[in-house]
Amino acid sequence: MNALISTTEMKEIFEKPGVRLLDASYGLPPADIRIGKAQDFDIDDVADPTAPLAHTLPTPTAFAEAAEKLGISNGDHVIVYDRSGVAMAAARVWWMFRVFGHDKVQVLDGGLPAWANAGYPVNDKAEEILPRGVFKPAFRAGLFKKREDIVQNLSDKSFTVLDARDPRRYSGEMAEPRPGMDSGHIPGSLSLPYASLIDNQTGLFKTRDALKNALASVDTAKPVAISCGSGVTACVVAIGLHNLGHTDAAVYGGSWAEWGGDASLPKTKGSQP
Repeated sequence: MNALISTTEMKEIFEKPGVRLLDASYGLPPADIRIGKAQDFDIDDVADPTAPLAHTLPTPTAFAEAAEKLGISNGDHVIVYDRSGVAMAAARVWWMFRVFGHDKVQVLDGGLPAWANAGYPVNDKAEEILPRGVFKPAFRAGLFKKREDIVQNLSDKSFTVLDARDPRRYSGEMAEPRPGMDSGHIPGSLSLPYASLIDNQTGLFKTRDALKNALASVDTAKPVAISCGSGVTACVVAIGLHNLGHTDAAVYGGSWAEWGGDASLPKTKGSQP
């Protein structure tokens, strides 16, 4: 299944049984509108509450519990959107569902702005509890990298690490937004800003040919793992790779929030790996 769904495609199915919409907007005030019967999905709520880092991946059991409360079952078609239009947290939710074994999940390309610009309907937000779902998770370890995996890869070089942050953060020219973070990047990682995959004019993902050009420097003959600030925008790059047929790209969960905050881990500055 394509990781993205267009507004036209979603219009045809969004009210059908078995389609579940999720509003995964992040860092925005509560909304008074939604598409269809979309339920809110907060990546900081569906997370490990004991972890020191924000939106750390929850256990399979905790994720299944959250999905079931949202009325989601294994057979459902999940579509995730963001009210800002930029598919950041929506991409993270897409990745989370895939990590826990659910492939029938897509992100609305362009989010709510694209939907509204197409003249499609929105509803007033109302409290609504859907019938509880039945969700059995199947954790896919290959889509998730931990700190120790990245450390081991410094010597093994068994997979390519991409850095989805702004290139100025990668080089160390720009200070990190989180206090206590060192600047720079994971040694050997390649800069591939997530924003380079989004069309500035439309807010949509770039065309397939443009994505190929943007990702041309990535050696996809080797496995790929993606890092970013805190494991969110890395998932945007994972979508780009997925839509070019590279469906097994992993995300480094801790990303720079973990790596940059640990003085014992090596860092490199400058524009080169």
